[in-house]
Amino acid sequence: MGELRRDPVVNRWVIIDPERAEREAVFPIEEEAEEPIPCPFCPGHELEAGKEIVALGEPGRAPNAGGWWVRVIPDRRPILRIEGQLDPRPEGMFDLMNAVGAHELVVETPEHDKHWHELSELQLERVLKVWQERSLDLRKDERFRQVLMVKNYGQATTLFRHPHSHVLALPIVPKGVDEEIQGVLHYSRLKERCVYCDILREEIRRGKRMLLESSEVIAFTPFASRFPFETWILPKFHLPDFGRITGEEVKDLAAVLKAVMGMIQTSLAFSSGSLILHTSPLQEYHRPEYHWHIEIVPKASKVAGFEWGTGFFVNPVPPEEAAAWLQEGRQARLEGL
Repeated sequence: MGELRRDPVVNRWVIIDPERAEREAVFPIEEEAEEPIPCPFCPGHELEAGKEIVALGEPGRAPNAGGWWVRVIPDRRPILRIEGQLDPRPEGMFDLMNAVGAHELVVETPEHDKHWHELSELQLERVLKVWQERSLDLRKDERFRQVLMVKNYGQATTLFRHPHSHVLALPIVPKGVDEEIQGVLHYSRLKERCVYCDILREEIRRGKRMLLESSEVIAFTPFASRFPFETWILPKFHLPDFGRITGEEVKDLAAVLKAVMGMIQTSLAFSSGSLILHTSPLQEYHRPEYHWHIEIVPKASKVAGFEWGTGFFVNPVPPEEAAAWLQEGRQARLEGL
């Protein structure tokens, strides 16, 4: 028999049902799709990709030239555009405003075919430092209330599989983050503690869903996982704002991210998914009770009618089993080195 499990942050119930008939369908083998050539993100195509907003690279390199390690460029098909004013207005009983914001691409490495688990820890540090820098810069614009970092990989990406991620600044606090904040505030009023800090303590104490624990962060498969092999990475010390992490925390997080992405890549036959970094909203919406974190969701199942109609997610792989599976993959990877 399956189980109903409640997420203590957003009060969301999920169904963990390892007896579902489509359980095996969460282990697909992906076929590589063709992509356009040449790739605009590769060295030598800098101006084709777009003039850089900021870049890390070799000392003395010229802007928009070779020698870069990480580049940030505007997305050429942005979800949100930085020009203009919000102009909130009614349309009858409805509300609308202009889609003002920022949408930037972080080209994470000059190497076209590298996945995160194949990058050096130093290179991942550079990516995380750029994320942090963009978060600190974009918050200077008083129109923005939230900055999110999103990375899609494998077949979850666009036509171009060259490693890249998205930095998005929004004029509103998105529903997903707002639900987390409301849950955090409710839990704080009830128990005078941070719900994420309590989750950390519980996962460390029980250990059965743990993937990695370092001096600064832990990685685990959450108790009420919505999706097979869903993984969370949280800082062990309470911090609401990713923009305020220290250099040591960046270094530690890079090492854990590399290891976790290696577990997923080694353990599963598919290599697609998404990574989302949640951090506290900006301006007057900042919440010191919040706890920044990363959610990694491998592309292992589809949301169907039942999920859309009820709000229940159905997960055929218990997180305890997913953690064991990923740990086995890590061990196999270490033995193969």
